[in-house]
Amino acid sequence: MKKLSVLCMSLAVAAPVAVLPVFAAPVMAQEAPTVEPTAAPPDDDLVFPTELLLMPTEVQEAVQAEQSAQSAPVPEGMSAIDESYYRAQVAYATEDWHSARLYAETAAAIGHVQAATLVGLIERDGRTAQPDLQAAVGWFLRAAEQDEPVALFQLGVLAKLDGDEFGLDAITNWFERAARSGHIEAMVAYGLELVASPIPQDAIEGRQWVERSAHANSPEGMYQLAQLLEAGTGGSSDVSGARIWFERAARQRHAEAAFQAGMMWASGTGGEVDDVQGRDWLRISAESGYGPAMGQYGLMLYQGRGGDADLALAAYWFSQGAQDGDAESQFLYAYALLRGEGVTADYELSYRWVLEAATDAFGMAVNDPSRDQLQAGLERGLPADVQARIRAEVANSD
Repeated sequence: MKKLSVLCMSLAVAAPVAVLPVFAAPVMAQEAPTVEPTAAPPDDDLVFPTELLLMPTEVQEAVQAEQSAQSAPVPEGMSAIDESYYRAQVAYATEDWHSARLYAETAAAIGHVQAATLVGLIERDGRTAQPDLQAAVGWFLRAAEQDEPVALFQLGVLAKLDGDEFGLDAITNWFERAARSGHIEAMVAYGLELVASPIPQDAIEGRQWVERSAHANSPEGMYQLAQLLEAGTGGSSDVSGARIWFERAARQRHAEAAFQAGMMWASGTGGEVDDVQGRDWLRISAESGYGPAMGQYGLMLYQGRGGDADLALAAYWFSQGAQDGDAESQFLYAYALLRGEGVTADYELSYRWVLEAATDAFGMAVNDPSRDQLQAGLERGLPADVQARIRAEVANSD
C-alpha cells in the first residue's frame, strides 16, 4: 500500500541533558473549523455469504421471523429446485450449516448453479467439517460451466492462492470471465492483474476496469482507483481526484482509505488543509483497527491538531499501533514513554519499543534518523546489562 508522508515525524531533538536525551515537543498546528464526524452505518445482522448477495425478500422475512429451513413457508409458484435453494439460504442465514449444505446439494444436483456455488463456499469455509479447498474447487467448477459469476471469481482467488495445486489455469482467465459476467469485486481483481502486467498498454484497460467497480459502489474499487489516480498508473495523475475517491471509499468503512483521506486532509495533498477533517478520518481508521492510523491519530491528539490536545489518549493510540506492529507507532510510543507524556515514564519499555521500531511490519529496516537518535540516547543512559536483556527479549519475540 502506498503511504503518504507521516505528520511531523521528524521530531526535533535537543542536546542530551543529564543521563537521557530530552526531545523537543512537535510544533502545534493552526486551528481548523469544526466539522461533523461521519457516522458509520450499523452492521447487518443477517449471516449470509457476502459473495452471493442473492438473499431475496422472502428469505430475509423468514430469517427475521426466526423460522428454520424446514418450517419456513414456501412462496407460491416456486419449483422444487428453487424451493431447495430457498431452504438452503434460510438454513445458511440461521447458521444451520448442515441443513444448508443438504438443501444446496439437492438443488445443485438438479442443476441450480448458485446452489453449487453455495456448497463450494460451505466447503471453502469449513462450515460442516474442516475447510476443503479442493472440494470447493470442484463445486465452483461445476457452477463456472454456466458462467456463474461468484464461482468464477472464487476460482480466480484460489488460482491466485495456488493454481497448480488446485489444477486451475491462468488467474486472469477466471477474473476476466467473472468481471464480464458482472461480478464487481472481480472487476477490481481483473483490473489489478492487468495493471501488474508487463505490457504497458494493459494498465490502461486495468484502470478502466477498476473505475467501473468504483462507480458500481465497490469500496475496494474506490480505494484502488484512488491509488491509481494518485500514482498516475494507467492514465494521467489526478491527486485531487484520488482524494475524492479515498474519501468515498472511507465513507463505505474502508479503513485504509480513511487513513489515506485523513493524511491528505492533514497534509493538504490534493486540496486544502483541514486538520479537523484529517483528524476525524484518522480516528475512524484507527477505531477500525488499522495500525498506521492509530499512530497518526495519536500524533494529532498529541499535537492538538484538529482539536484539543490529549496526551493520555495519544499515548493510548501510540500503544495500540505499536502492538499492531506499525513501526511509526512504536517509535512514537517509545518517545511518549521516554518523556512520560500521557503515560508513566519507563526508559526500559521505551528502549524495547524503539528497538521494535527498527523494522517495519514486513521485516524491512526503517531508515528514521529520529528513531536512531532516540535509541542512541537511551543507550547512553541504560546499563549495558539492561540493554542486553531487552535486546534478547525483543529478538526472542520475533
